This record gives sequence, C-alpha cells and structure tokens, in this order.
Amino acid sequence: MIEAKVRVQVGEFRLFAELQGAGVICLAGKNGTGKTTLLRAIAGFLPIAEGFVRVEGADITSKSVEERDVVLVTPSTCFPHLGVDSHVTWGARSKGLRPQKEYVLKVKSELGINYGGTVGSLSRGMRQRVALATALLSSPGVILVDEAFLGLNDREAFVSMYGKLAKEAGVDVIFSSQDETDGKLADYLYVLNNGLATPRQRETNL
Repeated sequence: MIEAKVRVQVGEFRLFAELQGAGVICLAGKNGTGKTTLLRAIAGFLPIAEGFVRVEGADITSKSVEERDVVLVTPSTCFPHLGVDSHVTWGARSKGLRPQKEYVLKVKSELGINYGGTVGSLSRGMRQRVALATALLSSPGVILVDEAFLGLNDREAFVSMYGKLAKEAGVDVIFSSQDETDGKLADYLYVLNNGLATPRQRETNL
C-alpha cells in the first residue's frame, strides 16, 4: 500500500495531489499536468513543501532517495555498457540480493526479453523492457514508471503481465500515461489536471 499527500512547488507550477492504493495505479494526464512532478516527489528527487509519503504504513517523507526503497524508471533509465543478463540483476545485486536463476529466467521470459547483447546496442523498446525487469528483480516496495511503457509493441499485454509479476512479488506499481483509458490496465486511476489529482477507482482483472 502506498499513500501520498503532497504539495510541491516547481517554479511557478504548484502540485496538490493525494493518492493511495495497492497493486497497480495509473496516473493519467496531458503533458504539463504534474505526472512527472508527482512521481519525482514520491521518489524523493523533489522536496515536498507539505504532506507525506507512506509505503506499507511507514513514513518515508524525510528519507533520502537511496533509503526509500522506491525505484523510478523512465524511458532513458539504463546502463548502456552492461549486458542484458548483468543489467537485469544489477539492482538486486546492489542491494545484496541474489534472485534465483529460475525466477530471473521467468521474469525475462514473461516480459519478452529473449535477446542479449549490450543494453546500449538495443532498440528503445528493448532497453525499456530490460530497465523494467531490473526494477522488478530488485524487489523494491514501489516501482514508479514514468511513461516507460510507451513505445512497446504489445504495451497492454506487457503492462498486464508486469502488474501480475509485481503483485506476485508484493511490489506496488504507479505508472504515468497521457491516455486516461489506460486506467483499464490498473486497479486505481488518478487523473491529473493543472496540478490537481482526481481519483477514479476501477475494477480490473489484473
């Protein structure tokens, strides 16, 4: 369960947002409505002027980025010099974790990572799959996906599978989208407009 109630000021832009939920949360809105600002505030990259962020009841508002156990994935998140297999386990290894080989193979297979090579030599969509698998295998409390699902050929199937794997691992996911209809892929939908978030809970089969 993640709970966030934040007021953030970035230049002249003001964000007032409140959300809570477990499982998969879709954060929808047009460019400039505050999606990235909210995700960066939850991750700890932006200071919160007022409010809180809680994960499983624990207040992480004052914790550093490294202490939050929250991973932010963007379309540019990757280590281009690493090979695919080294990359997908990098996050886990950096935390002193050793995911089972069978589980790593399962995640790669389910997410369509059936290729090798250095990550920098891959297409954008391939790199995004690797980055998202890396985040999942690092077993964080929350994964924040800032439009990193965009550009995937089988996006809806991928998001559904990613949500399934995350739930099995006990990880909550918040992903941003410019398309409000992507709420059908989530357990909760929040629509951002001019820095204000409106909740719209939906039932799904994720």
